[in-house]
Amino acid sequence: MGYEIKSLTADEAYAVLHWQYEPPYDLYNLTYTEGAVMMLMVGDYYGVYENGHLLGYFCVGEDAQVPGGDYSDTSFVDIGIGMAPGKTGQGRGLPFFDEIQKWIKKNVARNHFRLTVAAFNERAVRLYEKSGFRQIDRFERESDGLLFLIMVKSPC
Repeated sequence: MGYEIKSLTADEAYAVLHWQYEPPYDLYNLTYTEGAVMMLMVGDYYGVYENGHLLGYFCVGEDAQVPGGDYSDTSFVDIGIGMAPGKTGQGRGLPFFDEIQKWIKKNVARNHFRLTVAAFNERAVRLYEKSGFRQIDRFERESDGLLFLIMVKSPC
């Protein structure tokens, strides 16, 4: 598999914003706005391409944080990921996520990673555990009471 990581084009950002996940993963559906397109193109968001095709994306920093969590330890870089709905559940997650982590280590130059995941998302939790992450905290999002886990990996 040949992976490439680069900024998203306008068309790719538009496509990501229209990805539709089946319940219960529809929590990860994004809302399309012109501002959201711009955020995906110029913020801390990057596309992950497999053999030239958009497989998913990731973000780093504050955009990867879920309101309500304790992110006071700034030695960690926060990571958020999303894979195209038609590509999930096929065993592609680990190489996809490994490639993202390699890129972050090289380009962000940090070796303490943190991510936040909905507790019900067992397949994502398993992926993160396989990748060496461990849970350090949990919290309920105030807006809807949804339980989230904060997981870390250090050093990477």
